[in-house]
Amino acid sequence: SDEQTRKVALAALVRRAQFAHEAIEAGLADDPALNAEMNRLLEIRLRESRLNPLLKEAEEVSEEHLRELYEGQIDRFQSSETRKVAVLWLDSGPDPGRVQRCRDRLSEARQFALENKDIAEHPEKGFSVLGADYSEHSASRFRGGLVGWMSLKGNLDPWTKAVSSIAFSLEGKGVISEVTTRKEGVFLVRLVDRKPGVTRSFESVSANLKRAEQSRLRENIKKQFEEEVLSQQAVE
Repeated sequence: SDEQTRKVALAALVRRAQFAHEAIEAGLADDPALNAEMNRLLEIRLRESRLNPLLKEAEEVSEEHLRELYEGQIDRFQSSETRKVAVLWLDSGPDPGRVQRCRDRLSEARQFALENKDIAEHPEKGFSVLGADYSEHSASRFRGGLVGWMSLKGNLDPWTKAVSSIAFSLEGKGVISEVTTRKEGVFLVRLVDRKPGVTRSFESVSANLKRAEQSRLRENIKKQFEEEVLSQQAVE
């Protein structure tokens, strides 16, 4: 506001104008690089003046709307039940005689597991020592038949899908299935443990929901803004 500062500012503005006019007289106003930079700056200013105020609307997302989104996408926030499984498996192939021999062997293993106190009272051991003698599943036979946690969902290979379907037909920790024949072989499955499915609460996901919805709204606003500008500026 003081006189001295005004004089310094005016001198700077005059000097800038003088150099600008000199550049224009030199024909530099038509320089392609200068025009490209000017176009870039004009687009930035256009977005700042017109688009940014519209984007602020996306910041306001009501809780009611978020709850509607939550209810409509509830599957996203649910984890399915998983079960820890042990299995004895014999590769019977299609031959009926071999299938019956495999069934007899696993029936023997099942009876032993039910009568053996150490196995019956300790589901966490799976089939314990039976795996080595009564299973051909190389990954689990020396681990008591334990194959880990499974769910009914996901891209399961046929063998795993067969085990999973049997396991999810069982009720109660430690329960041993009947000897089951599938095209993948003959199975004896034990339910070792289970984790129920969990639904994440609205409160735990509302912040992420809000960010995602704000982002979606911003992208829609940007798209509409750009389409409007492009439609109004015809290309010749």
